[in-house]
Amino acid sequence: MNRPDCKSAASSASATARTKASKRLGMLLTPDTGLDAEIWEWCPEGVIPYLTRLQIPDTAADHLPSIDSVIGSAEVVQSATRSLVGTKSLPGVDPDIVLLNCTSASFVGGLAGERLIRRSILSAGAPRALTTSGAVVGALTVLNASRVAVGTPYDEETNVWLKQFLAEAGFELNSIAATPVENLDHTSDDQIRAVAAAAYDKKASAMFISCAALRTRHLVSELSAQYGMPVITSLQATMWAALAHIGERVIASDHVLNSLPWPKRTSLLAP
Repeated sequence: MNRPDCKSAASSASATARTKASKRLGMLLTPDTGLDAEIWEWCPEGVIPYLTRLQIPDTAADHLPSIDSVIGSAEVVQSATRSLVGTKSLPGVDPDIVLLNCTSASFVGGLAGERLIRRSILSAGAPRALTTSGAVVGALTVLNASRVAVGTPYDEETNVWLKQFLAEAGFELNSIAATPVENLDHTSDDQIRAVAAAAYDKKASAMFISCAALRTRHLVSELSAQYGMPVITSLQATMWAALAHIGERVIASDHVLNSLPWPKRTSLLAP
Protein backbone atom coordinates (compact mmCIF):
# COMPACT_ATOMS: atom_id res chain seq x y z
CA MET A 1 0.00 0.00 0.00
CA ASN A 2 1.30 3.41 -0.91
CA ARG A 3 1.41 5.81 2.02
CA PRO A 4 0.56 9.47 1.50
CA ASP A 5 3.48 11.84 1.28
CA CYS A 6 3.21 13.70 4.58
CA LYS A 7 5.30 16.62 3.37
CA SER A 8 3.20 17.02 0.24
CA ALA A 9 0.00 16.80 2.25
CA ALA A 10 1.28 19.39 4.72
CA SER A 11 2.37 21.67 1.89
CA SER A 12 -1.01 21.33 0.22
CA ALA A 13 -2.83 22.09 3.47
CA SER A 14 -0.61 25.12 4.03
CA ALA A 15 -1.27 26.41 0.53
CA THR A 16 -5.01 25.93 1.03
CA ALA A 17 -4.88 27.85 4.31
CA ARG A 18 -2.98 30.72 2.68
CA THR A 19 -5.49 30.88 -0.15
CA LYS A 20 -8.40 31.00 2.28
CA ALA A 21 -6.70 33.73 4.30
CA SER A 22 -5.78 35.82 1.26
CA LYS A 23 -7.43 39.12 0.54
CA ARG A 24 -8.76 39.43 -2.98
CA LEU A 25 -8.99 42.28 -5.45
CA GLY A 26 -11.45 41.90 -8.31
CA MET A 27 -10.14 44.01 -11.16
CA LEU A 28 -12.12 44.91 -14.28
CA LEU A 29 -9.73 45.73 -17.13
CA THR A 30 -10.32 47.00 -20.64
CA PRO A 31 -9.22 44.64 -23.44
CA ASP A 32 -6.32 46.93 -24.42
CA THR A 33 -4.76 46.94 -20.94
CA GLY A 34 -1.81 44.57 -20.57
CA LEU A 35 -0.49 45.48 -17.12
CA ASP A 36 -1.23 42.17 -15.39
CA ALA A 37 2.37 41.73 -14.22
CA GLU A 38 2.60 45.30 -12.92
CA ILE A 39 -0.66 44.88 -11.01
CA TRP A 40 0.83 41.89 -9.22
CA GLU A 41 3.96 43.92 -8.40
CA TRP A 42 1.91 46.41 -6.39
CA CYS A 43 0.35 43.69 -4.21
CA PRO A 44 1.85 42.61 -0.89
CA GLU A 45 2.03 38.97 0.13
CA GLY A 46 -1.41 37.69 1.03
CA VAL A 47 -3.25 39.80 -1.53
CA ILE A 48 -4.34 38.25 -4.84
CA PRO A 49 -5.59 40.32 -7.80
CA TYR A 50 -8.22 38.51 -9.88
CA LEU A 51 -8.23 40.08 -13.33
CA THR A 52 -11.06 39.96 -15.84
CA ARG A 53 -11.42 41.73 -19.19
CA LEU A 54 -14.53 43.72 -19.91
CA GLN A 55 -16.58 42.39 -22.80
CA ILE A 56 -17.44 45.35 -25.03
CA PRO A 57 -20.49 44.76 -27.27
CA ASP A 58 -19.99 45.95 -30.85
CA THR A 59 -23.46 47.47 -30.89
CA ALA A 60 -23.24 49.35 -27.57
CA ALA A 61 -21.82 52.50 -29.17
CA ASP A 62 -25.02 52.78 -31.21
CA HIS A 63 -26.91 54.10 -28.20
CA LEU A 64 -24.10 55.56 -26.06
CA PRO A 65 -22.06 58.69 -26.90
CA SER A 66 -18.51 57.25 -26.61
CA ILE A 67 -16.49 54.09 -26.04
CA ASP A 68 -15.76 55.35 -22.50
CA SER A 69 -19.50 55.52 -21.83
CA VAL A 70 -19.78 51.94 -23.08
CA ILE A 71 -16.97 50.73 -20.83
CA GLY A 72 -18.55 52.34 -17.76
CA SER A 73 -22.11 51.29 -18.59
CA ALA A 74 -24.09 49.10 -16.20
CA GLU A 75 -24.41 46.41 -18.87
CA VAL A 76 -20.64 46.00 -19.27
CA VAL A 77 -19.57 46.59 -15.67
CA GLN A 78 -22.16 44.34 -14.07
CA SER A 79 -21.48 41.43 -16.41
CA ALA A 80 -17.77 41.54 -15.57
CA THR A 81 -18.47 41.92 -11.84
CA ARG A 82 -20.73 38.86 -11.86
CA SER A 83 -17.89 36.85 -13.41
CA LEU A 84 -15.96 37.49 -10.19
CA VAL A 85 -18.66 37.27 -7.54
CA GLY A 86 -20.44 34.32 -9.14
CA THR A 87 -24.11 33.49 -9.58
CA LYS A 88 -26.71 31.38 -7.79
CA SER A 89 -25.66 28.34 -9.80
CA LEU A 90 -21.88 28.80 -9.60
CA PRO A 91 -19.85 30.64 -6.92
CA GLY A 92 -17.14 33.15 -7.79
CA VAL A 93 -13.77 34.03 -6.28
CA ASP A 94 -15.39 36.16 -3.55
CA PRO A 95 -13.36 39.40 -3.92
CA ASP A 96 -13.11 41.84 -1.03
CA ILE A 97 -13.45 44.75 -3.43
CA VAL A 98 -14.16 45.13 -7.15
CA LEU A 99 -12.68 48.00 -9.09
CA LEU A 100 -13.06 49.40 -12.58
CA ASN A 101 -9.48 49.96 -13.67
CA CYS A 102 -10.09 52.55 -16.39
CA THR A 103 -9.56 56.24 -15.79
CA SER A 104 -11.40 57.84 -18.70
CA ALA A 105 -14.45 55.57 -18.46
CA SER A 106 -14.87 56.58 -14.83
CA PHE A 107 -14.53 60.35 -15.29
CA VAL A 108 -16.48 61.10 -18.48
CA GLY A 109 -19.75 61.28 -16.54
CA GLY A 110 -18.40 63.56 -13.82
CA LEU A 111 -18.68 62.73 -10.14
CA ALA A 112 -22.25 61.56 -10.61
CA GLY A 113 -21.18 59.18 -13.36
CA GLU A 114 -18.35 57.83 -11.22
CA ARG A 115 -20.83 57.18 -8.43
CA LEU A 116 -23.18 55.34 -10.82
CA ILE A 117 -20.39 52.99 -11.86
CA ARG A 118 -19.71 52.06 -8.24
CA ARG A 119 -23.40 51.51 -7.65
CA SER A 120 -23.51 49.23 -10.69
CA ILE A 121 -20.63 47.18 -9.29
CA LEU A 122 -22.33 46.92 -5.90
CA SER A 123 -25.65 45.99 -7.50
CA ALA A 124 -23.93 43.08 -9.24
CA GLY A 125 -22.92 41.64 -5.86
CA ALA A 126 -19.56 43.20 -4.98
CA PRO A 127 -19.04 43.98 -1.26
CA ARG A 128 -17.07 47.17 -2.05
CA ALA A 129 -16.56 49.18 -5.21
CA LEU A 130 -13.89 51.51 -6.57
CA THR A 131 -12.99 53.26 -9.81
CA THR A 132 -9.65 54.59 -10.97
CA SER A 133 -10.92 58.18 -11.11
CA GLY A 134 -12.28 57.89 -7.59
CA ALA A 135 -8.90 56.56 -6.46
CA VAL A 136 -7.12 59.50 -8.10
CA VAL A 137 -9.35 61.98 -6.26
CA GLY A 138 -8.52 60.22 -3.01
CA ALA A 139 -4.80 60.28 -3.76
CA LEU A 140 -4.71 63.97 -4.65
CA THR A 141 -6.83 64.76 -1.60
CA VAL A 142 -4.59 62.92 0.86
CA LEU A 143 -1.60 64.77 -0.65
CA ASN A 144 -3.37 68.13 -0.16
CA ALA A 145 -2.78 68.86 -3.83
CA SER A 146 -4.80 71.99 -4.49
CA ARG A 147 -3.27 72.71 -7.92
CA VAL A 148 -2.49 69.75 -10.16
CA ALA A 149 -0.34 69.41 -13.28
CA VAL A 150 -1.98 66.86 -15.58
CA GLY A 151 -0.63 64.92 -18.54
CA THR A 152 -2.47 62.36 -20.67
CA PRO A 153 -2.29 60.34 -23.90
CA TYR A 154 -5.91 61.32 -24.67
CA ASP A 155 -7.50 63.39 -27.39
CA GLU A 156 -8.72 66.94 -26.76
CA GLU A 157 -12.34 65.98 -26.04
CA THR A 158 -11.35 63.42 -23.39
CA ASN A 159 -9.05 65.96 -21.77
CA VAL A 160 -11.96 68.37 -21.50
CA TRP A 161 -13.94 65.72 -19.60
CA LEU A 162 -10.98 65.06 -17.31
CA LYS A 163 -10.51 68.76 -16.57
CA GLN A 164 -14.21 69.08 -15.73
CA PHE A 165 -14.07 66.03 -13.47
CA LEU A 166 -11.06 67.24 -11.49
CA ALA A 167 -12.48 70.76 -11.22
CA GLU A 168 -15.76 69.33 -9.96
CA ALA A 169 -13.79 67.36 -7.36
CA GLY A 170 -12.24 70.61 -6.12
CA PHE A 171 -8.82 70.73 -7.80
CA GLU A 172 -7.30 73.67 -9.64
CA LEU A 173 -5.50 73.01 -12.91
CA ASN A 174 -4.44 74.91 -15.96
CA SER A 175 -4.65 73.32 -19.39
CA ILE A 176 -4.14 69.55 -19.68
CA ALA A 177 -1.21 68.51 -21.82
CA ALA A 178 -1.97 65.81 -24.39
CA THR A 179 0.84 63.62 -25.70
CA PRO A 180 -0.73 61.15 -28.15
CA VAL A 181 0.32 57.50 -27.79
CA GLU A 182 -0.77 55.00 -30.43
CA ASN A 183 -0.25 51.71 -28.59
CA LEU A 184 -0.86 52.12 -24.86
CA ASP A 185 0.35 48.62 -23.98
CA HIS A 186 3.73 49.29 -25.60
CA THR A 187 4.42 52.82 -24.46
CA SER A 188 8.13 53.44 -23.94
CA ASP A 189 9.71 55.06 -20.90
CA ASP A 190 10.68 58.04 -23.03
CA GLN A 191 7.04 58.51 -24.07
CA ILE A 192 5.97 58.54 -20.40
CA ARG A 193 8.72 61.06 -19.67
CA ALA A 194 7.41 63.19 -22.53
CA VAL A 195 3.90 63.11 -21.05
CA ALA A 196 5.31 64.31 -17.72
CA ALA A 197 7.45 67.03 -19.32
CA ALA A 198 4.46 68.39 -21.22
CA ALA A 199 2.35 68.35 -18.05
CA TYR A 200 4.81 70.16 -15.78
CA ASP A 201 3.46 73.26 -14.07
CA LYS A 202 5.83 74.93 -11.60
CA LYS A 203 2.86 76.27 -9.63
CA ALA A 204 1.38 72.80 -9.07
CA SER A 205 1.70 70.86 -5.83
CA ALA A 206 1.34 67.45 -7.53
CA MET A 207 1.38 65.90 -10.99
CA PHE A 208 -1.12 63.37 -12.31
CA ILE A 209 -0.37 61.18 -15.33
CA SER A 210 -3.68 59.75 -16.47
CA CYS A 211 -4.45 56.38 -18.11
CA ALA A 212 -4.50 53.04 -16.31
CA ALA A 213 -2.92 51.28 -19.30
CA LEU A 214 0.44 53.09 -19.02
CA ARG A 215 3.45 51.30 -17.51
CA THR A 216 4.64 53.80 -14.92
CA ARG A 217 5.51 51.99 -11.68
CA HIS A 218 9.27 52.08 -12.26
CA LEU A 219 9.23 55.76 -13.28
CA VAL A 220 7.17 57.39 -10.53
CA SER A 221 10.02 58.01 -8.10
CA GLU A 222 12.31 59.28 -10.88
CA LEU A 223 9.70 61.75 -12.12
CA SER A 224 8.82 62.91 -8.60
CA ALA A 225 12.48 63.72 -7.95
CA GLN A 226 12.93 65.41 -11.33
CA TYR A 227 9.94 67.73 -10.97
CA GLY A 228 10.11 68.25 -7.22
CA MET A 229 6.53 67.21 -6.54
CA PRO A 230 4.56 64.00 -5.95
CA VAL A 231 3.76 62.28 -9.25
CA ILE A 232 0.62 60.16 -9.21
CA THR A 233 -0.39 57.76 -11.96
CA SER A 234 -3.70 56.02 -12.57
CA LEU A 235 -2.67 52.47 -11.68
CA GLN A 236 -0.58 53.63 -8.73
CA ALA A 237 -3.56 55.48 -7.24
CA THR A 238 -5.91 52.58 -7.97
CA MET A 239 -3.75 49.97 -6.27
CA TRP A 240 -3.09 52.24 -3.29
CA ALA A 241 -6.79 52.98 -2.80
CA ALA A 242 -7.95 49.39 -3.27
CA LEU A 243 -5.37 48.04 -0.83
CA ALA A 244 -5.93 50.83 1.70
CA HIS A 245 -9.63 50.05 1.69
CA ILE A 246 -8.98 46.42 2.70
CA GLY A 247 -6.34 47.28 5.30
CA GLU A 248 -3.23 46.69 3.16
CA ARG A 249 -0.41 48.74 1.63
CA VAL A 250 1.20 48.70 -1.78
CA ILE A 251 4.69 47.24 -2.12
CA ALA A 252 6.53 50.47 -2.82
CA SER A 253 8.23 52.03 0.18
CA ASP A 254 9.67 54.80 -2.02
CA HIS A 255 6.29 55.81 -3.44
CA VAL A 256 4.62 58.77 -1.81
CA LEU A 257 1.26 57.04 -1.23
CA ASN A 258 2.72 53.93 0.39
CA SER A 259 1.98 54.66 4.04
CA LEU A 260 -0.90 57.11 3.62
CA PRO A 261 -4.47 56.14 4.60
CA TRP A 262 -7.57 56.80 2.53
CA PRO A 263 -8.67 60.39 3.38
CA LYS A 264 -11.68 60.28 5.67
CA ARG A 265 -13.13 63.46 4.17
CA THR A 266 -13.39 61.82 0.74
CA SER A 267 -16.49 59.68 0.36
CA LEU A 268 -15.93 58.32 -3.14
CA LEU A 269 -15.64 54.73 -1.87
CA ALA A 270 -19.08 54.86 -0.29
CA PRO A 271 -22.05 53.29 -2.15
